[in-house]
Amino acid sequence: MSSDNELEKTYSSKDVENKWYSIWEKGGYFKPRPGKTGEAFTIIMPPPNVTGRLHAGHALDVTTQDALIRFKRMKGYEALWLPGMDHAGIATQNVVERMVWEQEKKTRYDYGREEFISKIWKWKEEYGGIIATQQRSLGASPDWDYSIFTMDEGPHKAVNKVFVDLFNEGLIYQSDYIINWDPVLQSAISDAEVEHKEVNGNFYHLIYKVKDSNETLEIATTRPETLLGDTAVCVHPEDERFQHLIGKTAIVPLCNREVPIIADDYVDREKGTGCLKVTPGHDFNDFEIGKRHNLPIITIINKDGTLNDFGLEWKGQDCLKARKSFVTKLEEIGVLVSTKPHRHQVGHGDRSGAIIEPLVSKQWFLNVQEMAKESCKAVDEDNTVFYPRQWENTYFSWMREPKNWCISRQLWWGHQIPVFYCQDCSHQYASETESTACPKCHSNNIKQDPDVLDTWFSSALWPMSTLGWPDEKLMDERKFKTFFPTSVLVTGYDIIFFWVARMMMMSLKFMKEVPFDKIYIHAIVRDKMGRKMSKSLGNGIDPLEMVDLYGADAFRFTLAAGSGYNRGINLDPDRISGFRNFVNKIWNAFRFISPYLENANEELPDTSKLDPHEKWILGELNSVVKVMNDSMEEFRYDDSCSAIYSFVYDKFCSWFIELSKTTFNQGSEEEIQRRATVLKYTFRKVVALLHPITPYITEELWTHLKNKEEDLLIIQDYPEYSESLEFTKEQADMNRFVEVISTIRNLRASVNIKPKEEISAILKTDIQEAIDYFQKNEANFLKLARVNNLKIEKKDGITPKKCLIGATTHTEIFIPLEGVIDIEEQISRLEKDLKKTEKELDKYTKKLNNQKFLDKAPDEVKQEVQFNFDQLSEKVSSLKSNIEKFKG
Repeated sequence: MSSDNELEKTYSSKDVENKWYSIWEKGGYFKPRPGKTGEAFTIIMPPPNVTGRLHAGHALDVTTQDALIRFKRMKGYEALWLPGMDHAGIATQNVVERMVWEQEKKTRYDYGREEFISKIWKWKEEYGGIIATQQRSLGASPDWDYSIFTMDEGPHKAVNKVFVDLFNEGLIYQSDYIINWDPVLQSAISDAEVEHKEVNGNFYHLIYKVKDSNETLEIATTRPETLLGDTAVCVHPEDERFQHLIGKTAIVPLCNREVPIIADDYVDREKGTGCLKVTPGHDFNDFEIGKRHNLPIITIINKDGTLNDFGLEWKGQDCLKARKSFVTKLEEIGVLVSTKPHRHQVGHGDRSGAIIEPLVSKQWFLNVQEMAKESCKAVDEDNTVFYPRQWENTYFSWMREPKNWCISRQLWWGHQIPVFYCQDCSHQYASETESTACPKCHSNNIKQDPDVLDTWFSSALWPMSTLGWPDEKLMDERKFKTFFPTSVLVTGYDIIFFWVARMMMMSLKFMKEVPFDKIYIHAIVRDKMGRKMSKSLGNGIDPLEMVDLYGADAFRFTLAAGSGYNRGINLDPDRISGFRNFVNKIWNAFRFISPYLENANEELPDTSKLDPHEKWILGELNSVVKVMNDSMEEFRYDDSCSAIYSFVYDKFCSWFIELSKTTFNQGSEEEIQRRATVLKYTFRKVVALLHPITPYITEELWTHLKNKEEDLLIIQDYPEYSESLEFTKEQADMNRFVEVISTIRNLRASVNIKPKEEISAILKTDIQEAIDYFQKNEANFLKLARVNNLKIEKKDGITPKKCLIGATTHTEIFIPLEGVIDIEEQISRLEKDLKKTEKELDKYTKKLNNQKFLDKAPDEVKQEVQFNFDQLSEKVSSLKSNIEKFKG
């Protein structure tokens, strides 16, 4: 880097990023400090997994939260962004188990629980938390001294207290229930950890005999082997085809089990055969039917995914592998009627990749019925508000009819369930601390429940436990009363139920307050064609690579520019490259104006002394200040980015700096000083406005703009809107002029008129102020758009022939082409391009009209075809429009 007084010719993002992050962190600039508002502002960072590596979704998380905390810091709040890390039970145990097997060919059972857990802690200290370092590369500014881990002593105390209180209240209980079972991990997993993938399978149509009759029932299933666990056949109570059979008995093929024929509204009469085999032990819907009709539960699958004693000759075989010979057997005995190909969704473990088996087992549950009601009420009454508002529907869809929460996991890594069993008197009890004696019979023969709690259980306490609760001393140290409840939660819509809802329930239950006032649900990052990023598609975008290639500011601006109230961000590296050009533009703009700033005064002159161009730029800047303040408060990062980008590019650089060249070359000393003052004032405000989104370049430029007594930009005041800087007339006049000149330039470029070639133009408008302003600026039309023959008229409805036509909201623009370009040559060139484009478009049209393709092609292929179709359709439309213009 050059010295503080010298500006490098080319902006080096790497040098600037390394320099400033270190200064901010060492200088304590990320720490909350009381500000002019006298209020606190808190964001808790959704804790990334300790095993995690930074991906595009994390980068969006960091960008939106960091922009918000920097904004609030500059607005004068005591701003705390609280970082943390999640122990990620399944993911972490998996990583270490795999490592131990690869290095030592040992399993966790070879070590035993205590020794294996100590291995995980050792791994966590050595390799865990890399993502925290990676977050720094994006400019994340949390108070790192607040960092906390979900299995630290503080959160562990909170977990145990909550569990014991809920247990003693009777809200935590043990029960046999159907859960997602991962046969590879050999643990229950949550719905959030199940990834549904489309697979090619079949519908197998089977015949079940009705006892003591010649009638049969045809039943379709994708998993024929599960008939070994059937305990009923179900029909709709109003289905006339089967009403006479309700209450009779069906015979399950192969195992010849006699089961009742029952009626339930769950059956869809219009779907399939109208008959349903009921396997309560291995299907979530069947389990509910079984409960309603008191059906027995038969478990036919072992915990490793193989068939058990109920599996007949297929005992010990994996279900999927057994299916082929099982179907052959059904065919042999005349039970299989038909096999029809069927593409359907099958749940897989997101960690193991194994097919998930619905399995009934004894688990710990939390009764959430009353807590869910209170949490609904809090959102209904706007104590907590979702942005955008529609996401409250996702929240309510679960919270209005909640299922009790299965909180136990068959793992070793995590918060071990604090329930103890006396081996002598069979007493079961919960204790916040490790128990050594039975409180009932005082025996020391005590065993703790081996299961651990679902990772989401500790995450549900995050807004409280991170601030020290329930330890009063820790709460004082971490300023619980100042920072709780927190201000905003920023997260993705995929965990509204798994995390957001549960934090709401726990906070209202234990603190009698909502955990946050606002919830901003950001988009999900996809590739440029709108596809989910995945290893199999190879379409992932590595944030660290993007930072290395384009700089953190350009990457952050790209993510922020795509973040508003949308569901997805289609991330294209070309777009990041485009915003790097914007960052470079800011740098080069400052390099150009910096020699003139020595003449600048500290304060703006009286507004009466400003010329029209200066009033215009200050008025436009003031409008941007208003937009950015309002939009940041509403989490419309996209609107903020659009406003500042347009101002910097389209107004400040393209116009005001260009117009200032004449002042600096030909103006009086007073005019030069005034223009330099306005330029400096404007640029100071621009870097302050941009700082929350592009912190590095703005902090670097601030060193050349600030007074000696001023501190770093990170803690300066954010610009505020001022009525005194509204210049309505000057803004309207100049904005109309800019629009017309820009339209003329674009029309010239569309037919490749050479930049230096002079042209004629006709302007038609009914606004007298515009006519007056255009007439005063005829010289500028020649200088800025090479118009040497300008006609300005009132609108008359007559369109001149053989002209390029453009229009703004206020002015019609006509550029005569006769003698300027070869019109026939232009038409010929465009028609050739149109023919070629239409031929290419036809390929994609045929695919999208092909039902077989739509039924069988993977989603990502269909998305790519749709993307290409949309792009080419747009091009065809544009070409046709241009041909019409020339022919007209």
